[in-house]
Amino acid sequence: MSLGSKMFKGMVWSAIERFSVQAVQFIIGIMLARILTPKEYGIIGILLVFIAVSDVFIDSGFSTALIQKQKRTKVDISTVFWFNILISLVCYVVLWLLAPYIQEFYDLEQLSILLRVMSLSLIINALFTIPMTLLTIELDFKTISIITLIATIFSGIIAVYYAYHGYGVWALVIQIMTRSALTAILTWLMIKWRPFFIFSKSSFKELFSYGSKLLASSLLSTAVNNFYALFIAKFISTKDLGFYTRGTQFSDVVFGILSSILDSVLLPGLSTIQEQRDKLVNYTRNILKATALIIIPIFLYLAVIAEPLIKVLITEKWMPAVPIMQIFCIARLITIISGINVNLLYVIGRTDLALKQQYSKIAIRVLFFVIALKYGIIYIALAELISTASHFFINTYYPGKIMSYGAFSQLKDLVPIILSGLVMVVVVCVINYFISSDVIKLCVSPIFAIITYFTSIHFFKVKELNTLIMASKKFIEKS
Repeated sequence: MSLGSKMFKGMVWSAIERFSVQAVQFIIGIMLARILTPKEYGIIGILLVFIAVSDVFIDSGFSTALIQKQKRTKVDISTVFWFNILISLVCYVVLWLLAPYIQEFYDLEQLSILLRVMSLSLIINALFTIPMTLLTIELDFKTISIITLIATIFSGIIAVYYAYHGYGVWALVIQIMTRSALTAILTWLMIKWRPFFIFSKSSFKELFSYGSKLLASSLLSTAVNNFYALFIAKFISTKDLGFYTRGTQFSDVVFGILSSILDSVLLPGLSTIQEQRDKLVNYTRNILKATALIIIPIFLYLAVIAEPLIKVLITEKWMPAVPIMQIFCIARLITIISGINVNLLYVIGRTDLALKQQYSKIAIRVLFFVIALKYGIIYIALAELISTASHFFINTYYPGKIMSYGAFSQLKDLVPIILSGLVMVVVVCVINYFISSDVIKLCVSPIFAIITYFTSIHFFKVKELNTLIMASKKFIEKS
C-alpha cells in the first residue's frame, strides 16, 4: 500500500472515530446544557485548566518523540510509559496540596474536593497514553474508535443520569472520571503490548532531547489557551466563563474532530518521508487543500447559523454564547490550517523552531487578551481571532524559509476554496433572512449551503475535490 493510500485509510478511520465520538459528546453536551447552569459549566472550566496543564507535564512531548523516531525500541517505549506514570503521581500530589488555595482564590464552595477527585483522572490517563500512541503509530484508528466510542457513550449516559438527579457540577466530574477509567480498561483489554519493568537513562535522554522542546512549546500553548478561563472566572464572573466555554465548545466539537484527525495521521505518515523534501512539500500542499475543502464550508456555515442552533438546541438562556461561537468558528478554521505547518516542523525534527515560534505567538495572545479583558467576553473572543490570524503567518514562516512553501503560497492555493465558502455564506444569509422559524432555518439552510458550495467549487475548478472523491471510492471498495 502506498503512503498516500495508507495515510488516507488512517485518516478515514480517524475521522470515523472522531465523528462518532464527537457526535455522541455533542448530543450528551446538549442534554447536560439544558439541565445544568452557566455557572456550573464555569466551575468545570476552571478545573479543566489545571488538568490540561498537568497533562502536558505528564506527556512531556514523549508521545510525539516516539512517533517521530523511526527506530524506536521496546526499551524506549517502556521508559516513556513509566515516566508518564511517575509524573502523573507527582502532578496529582501537587494539585491535592494546591486545591484549598485554589478554592480560596475563587471563593467557590467544593472547588477543592472537586479538583482532588477530578485529578485522579491524570493517573488513569497515564495508564493508556502510551498504548494509544502505539495504536497511532500503526495508524490503527479502528481499534481507537471502538475504545473511545464505548467509553464516551457510557460515561455520557451516567453524566446525564446524575445531572437529571440534581448532582450539578459533580455530574461533569463523574463523566470525566468514568470516561478515563473505561478507556484505560478497554485499551489494556484490546492491545497485546505490555511494558518491561525497565527505565533506560540513555533512551530517556535521547527522546527528551526531542520532546523537551515540544514540552516547552505545548506547556506555553496550553497555559495561554486555558488561562483565559482563570482570568474570566476571577475578574468577570463564573457565569460569563460558562457562556464563554459553551460558545467555544460548539466550534471546538468540529475543531476537535478535524484537528485530531490531521494530527494523528500527519506526523506518523509524513515522518516516513522526512528526508525527501520535494515529496514532503507536495504531500503537504495536497493535504492543505484537501483539508480546506472540508473545513472552510463547515466552520463558515456554523458561524452563520449559530443563533438558531443555540436557541433550538440549548434554549435562549445560552444566547450570550452566540457571538462567541461565531468568532471562534473563524478562529478555529485558521488554527487548523495553521497547525499543518507546525506538524511539518515536527516531521523534520525541528521542534526547536516550533518552540521559537511559540514565544512570539504567546506574546501576541497575552497582549491582546490583557487589552480585551476589561471589555468583556466578546472582546476577549475577538482578541483570540486577531491573535489566531497572526499565528498563521508566524507558523508558515519556517516552512516558507526551509521548503519555499510559506504563507502567500499557501493562501494562493486556498483562494478558490475561500471564495466558494464566502459565496455559500451570502446565499445562506439571504435564505435565513426570509425565514422566521429557527427550526426551518436549520432544516432548509444546509441544503442551499451544500448546493451553493459544490457549485462554486466546480465553477472555480478545484481539482482536489475529485481527488478526495476517488480516494473515498477506493477506500469503500477495499473495506
